[in-house]
Amino acid sequence: MASSIKAGESWTTMEDVLLCECWVQVGHCPITSNKMKFSHMRRKIHVEFYERSGSARTKMTFASKWKFLNKELGKWRDALAKARDNVRRGEIMQAQMWLSAIDQSKQYFSNHQCWEVVKDCSRFKIIHTGPTIVLNEMLLHDSTASDRR
Repeated sequence: MASSIKAGESWTTMEDVLLCECWVQVGHCPITSNKMKFSHMRRKIHVEFYERSGSARTKMTFASKWKFLNKELGKWRDALAKARDNVRRGEIMQAQMWLSAIDQSKQYFSNHQCWEVVKDCSRFKIIHTGPTIVLNEMLLHDSTASDRR
């Protein structure tokens, strides 16, 4: 069912999430993704997006939206990595603060649903760089039963 999109109409959260899902599906296919040129992969993602949504988004707006999401998700990964290198508790709040420090125009990250789709892909995987913090022979990065309450 094709939707009619007016020029300049904002993307919905569902479209953002679907775009991320299509990127994961096409861009991380273990058989074909490593052999694909970027332009071909972008076309395949656009086709997959269209087939799943029926959206009339143009290739230009599609590419522009992915460029924006890719940049935002990368910044969020970096902010989460910084937060995780500190103390585990309050991770999201710390990530928000890091994001605001990195990007003065960003007061908060609003693409959490997209993050959940792409967070395990190699492009957005968080690589811990700090030392393991130990307090009384207990790793601070481990969650305890009291943390789960």
